[in-house]
Amino acid sequence: MRPRAEQPVPTLILQELSFGPSTQQELAEITGISLRNIREYTKLLHGEYIHIGGWEQRTGPALPVWHLGVAEDKPRPRRKYRRY
Repeated sequence: MRPRAEQPVPTLILQELSFGPSTQQELAEITGISLRNIREYTKLLHGEYIHIGGWEQRTGPALPVWHLGVAEDKPRPRRKYRRY
């Protein structure tokens, strides 16, 4: 059996990120892989192949935007909205 990093799912994720940065939700929609599995594989690839190059925040919590390559992660921004 191949190691996890050499299986087809990480290859699909890396191939998709070669076209440009994406959030986990975008990767799930494009590849057809469940969001849960995308989260697991981004954890696996994080640090060796991909990094957090920015954060996307509309409403709710900020979502990491994954970039291809090894670099230092951008820090998570402060919350825009306070809960009351």
